[in-house]
Amino acid sequence: MANRNRSETERSVKQSERNNAEGSKKPFNKKKYREQKYSNKFKVNQWEEKRKKAILKGFYKDLKKEEKAANFKFSRKSNSENPEDDNSESSSKKAKIPFFSAKQEYLKKKQEKDRKKEELLKAQEERKKALEKYKEKKMQTYKQLSKKTKKGQPVMKGRMELLLEKIQQST
Repeated sequence: MANRNRSETERSVKQSERNNAEGSKKPFNKKKYREQKYSNKFKVNQWEEKRKKAILKGFYKDLKKEEKAANFKFSRKSNSENPEDDNSESSSKKAKIPFFSAKQEYLKKKQEKDRKKEELLKAQEERKKALEKYKEKKMQTYKQLSKKTKKGQPVMKGRMELLLEKIQQST
């Protein structure tokens, strides 16, 4: 019976060695699993990499389109010297560098953000001025309506002026 158990253990050891040699199953890494499952940083990094890949893919796709268009132009115009062609050629060389295109995209986004911020501040300033004007007008009407005589009776002169203004504005 002891020989039998020994032979079974030897078989299981040999089988596990074969599995390890084949690389079929790696040991479970709990730390890596938890990081991938719960870490926000890991998810953000994955998202950023996907975004970068998508941008580069679109960039290279556009480059291929430009090259095809340039080849078509070149075949249509036989050896004609055009200064516009030279400019487009130099710009396509600059555009081939991913860093350059990413920098241009960053600057474009930054300008857009600054423009939106300026518009927001301008709108906020306009709202503030309108609110001040409204409060000032309201205060004047309140003062006119709250005037009282020595005996505590309301002064009708101010009320009549306000009514007259309302009638004139409505017509």
